[in-house]
Amino acid sequence: MADEAELMRNKELVARFFRLIPFGPGNNLDVLDEIVAEDYIQHNPFAGQGREGLREFFTSFMPLPIKRMNGGESIYINIMAEGDLVVRQDVRARGMLIDIFRIEDGMLKEHWDAFRPATEADRPKGF
Repeated sequence: MADEAELMRNKELVARFFRLIPFGPGNNLDVLDEIVAEDYIQHNPFAGQGREGLREFFTSFMPLPIKRMNGGESIYINIMAEGDLVVRQDVRARGMLIDIFRIEDGMLKEHWDAFRPATEADRPKGF
């Protein structure tokens, strides 16, 4: 079972990923080498496996940065951690994005995601 300090490190790892890659500047994918395990497991069928599959996803399928995805800016973001799992809930005007990461040895090891569109909103590409 993770102690409070490890849970905080895991939450900060997920926050750093989103701050630097998809919703951040998105111009330095080298940071993936620091925070994503080489054998990263991806459960989104649109993204490839491993660190290189994630890199390909962000360069080909969903080019960075993803500033307008899900209806613009976040209304609020919750990050919760329990054991080796971190859940990031991003609530936006056009829907809610949930990302779940499994952390192993201080790196993002596995990922699941889901998007729930608002009543009148369309589902974004990749969900």
